[in-house]
Amino acid sequence: MTSTLSQPSRKGVKAGIYLLPNLITSSSLFLGFLAMKFAVEGRMAPEPGQFFVWAAYCILGAAVADGLDGSVARLTGTQSSFGVQLDSLCDLVSFGVAPGILVYQMTLYNFPRVGFAVCFLFALCGALRLARFNVMSSKGKASGNFTGIPIPMAALPVCVCVLAYHDIQEWSLGGSPSAWAQNLAGWFSKEQHLNLVFTGIMLLLSLGMISTFEYISTKNIRLPKRKPFRVLAGVLMCLVMLFTLEFTLTLSILMLAYCLHGPIMWIFLKRDKADLEEEIFTGDDEDHEHETKA
Repeated sequence: MTSTLSQPSRKGVKAGIYLLPNLITSSSLFLGFLAMKFAVEGRMAPEPGQFFVWAAYCILGAAVADGLDGSVARLTGTQSSFGVQLDSLCDLVSFGVAPGILVYQMTLYNFPRVGFAVCFLFALCGALRLARFNVMSSKGKASGNFTGIPIPMAALPVCVCVLAYHDIQEWSLGGSPSAWAQNLAGWFSKEQHLNLVFTGIMLLLSLGMISTFEYISTKNIRLPKRKPFRVLAGVLMCLVMLFTLEFTLTLSILMLAYCLHGPIMWIFLKRDKADLEEEIFTGDDEDHEHETKA
């Protein structure tokens, strides 16, 4: 009698554990949708800068939730195909559509056609990146490093650059004593300069997502066991740069440097996954033709 009564309670706990990672994934979608709300409202607000900052922070929060849901699912043993598909759909909204709307509402609306095309291209390349990742995962070819910039890592530089621009606006009001910061603020005060910078950033990130360059996955980074001093010194130097120089500007440079390390690795190591991708998708077409003939 006791064993019969205890069995439903186990099922209830198991169902609750499966619910947890999907709730975290849904919170990522909520933050992405909230970012779009702030971006649209910021365009009509008398002081739009703060709304765009809130939108950027929402996307950053969505990135944190996106990193947590996979970790929670692995720790609790609740990984599922449903969770993978839900994660991809939420990523497209939070890291593909939301950053595009944010940049368009903040600055690229001044270029009605070109700005819209650039922001839409960012969302489109994010969708293509996710579709390719899902196909490679189904074929068992998605382990190891990334092929192309992951869509969350493409959205993060956009958000950090938005925060950096907000700080630059404050420098123009005398908030920074540095002469170089004042000169940079004066350069960015011109709309055409700001539009060109964000257009270039969005285009480079879009091409990076659909590229076949290999990007290092943080999961594969292993600290050296025998000589960790060099790694410790490098981390400390990065922290000193972040807190000594302007924080958001330095962080945006580091983010963009990560997005550029794929082509740099290809130049020195000549490792391109174009052949592997062609093999995967060609094999998928051949399997489909075989099934059709059968």
